[in-house]
Amino acid sequence: MKQLILSLTLLSFLLGSCSQPDQENTLPNDVEGQRSLLEAKRQELVQLKKEIADLEDLLGASAGANTEEEAKIVTTAILEPVTFRRFTEIQGNVEPVKKNNISSETGGRIVRLNVKEGDNVNAGQLLASVDMEPLNKQIEELESALDLAADVYDRQKRLWDQKIGSEIQYLQAKNNKERLEKSLAGLRAQLKKANIYAPISGVIEGLTVEQGDVAPPGMPIMQLINTRDLKVVAEVPERYVGTVKNGEKVKVEVPTLQAEQTESIRVVGKVIHPSNRTFHLETSLANRNGEMKPNLLALVHIEDYREENAIVVSVDLVQQEVGGKQFVYIAETTPEGKVARKVYVKTGESYDNQIVITEGLKAGDEVIQRGARSLSENDLLTVKNETNG
Repeated sequence: MKQLILSLTLLSFLLGSCSQPDQENTLPNDVEGQRSLLEAKRQELVQLKKEIADLEDLLGASAGANTEEEAKIVTTAILEPVTFRRFTEIQGNVEPVKKNNISSETGGRIVRLNVKEGDNVNAGQLLASVDMEPLNKQIEELESALDLAADVYDRQKRLWDQKIGSEIQYLQAKNNKERLEKSLAGLRAQLKKANIYAPISGVIEGLTVEQGDVAPPGMPIMQLINTRDLKVVAEVPERYVGTVKNGEKVKVEVPTLQAEQTESIRVVGKVIHPSNRTFHLETSLANRNGEMKPNLLALVHIEDYREENAIVVSVDLVQQEVGGKQFVYIAETTPEGKVARKVYVKTGESYDNQIVITEGLKAGDEVIQRGARSLSENDLLTVKNETNG
């Protein structure tokens, strides 16, 4: 570059010298002097032509260097057929697979409450006991009545065996004894229901009573939830009824925990709800670290479109002319190097910043990626992929 500047300066000086008349020296009047001056000028012209040629060579080399510097730096990728998949997002909720409402079958005052909300319990564990004192008194009364009825029956039976007395008296005594026995057995069975046990292992939630409160018969007093075995429940629009199948793999996302899992569909509803035109769907949900909680928001990503051997590019690589025609730049190898070529395309389905090219591109094309937005047709390219620097 320094040589170029020096040469240009010299050329300017020489041209200036030639263009301006020498004020100090005038043309000689004699022929011999004129011949000498002509020869000197011819020598200067030869030297000037040589310097001009040198400058032209320097300028040619400089032009080549500038062309290389002006080449657009881009990255490229070779197109290969892929499987294009599109997903739809369905909102659902995390729910326990097993959830039990715990109640007292007989009702009564709670004399013992062994748990509090949030406790973890095991199946068969005693949760609470109900006061059965009134029932115990009934049992005592029936036991006394049964003793008397049994004694009367024994006496009537002995008399009847000896053909003494009437048959009706014997049958009445027998019936009275058997009736009291059944009543006593029923009360004793109810007495066993004084204790409330956990039907499954889980966590106590929704405790509505305290020790000393009266529990109505059959009314829930707490909930027992198994938080280890969870599921995601969602209502799917009916237009997907042909694409959702039992056992199919789906992506389940829990945004609050920034967690994603691939799970299987475990239940697909057989009925379309007439009110909202949806059908029921359930998927499994692993809770290995215990972070998942019932009623968390979940998103189920269901595949609703698939295309094998598709040509796919990033959406931002597809540009559009003023007239509406879409195009993509590819890198084409020429004798001068790689240059940008505009290829008109037609597009298909898109998802997650990827779009299917249905016409215009083929496998093996070198698509320009980074730098594509600043290109023009026939721009010289310098490809700087990671593999080639």
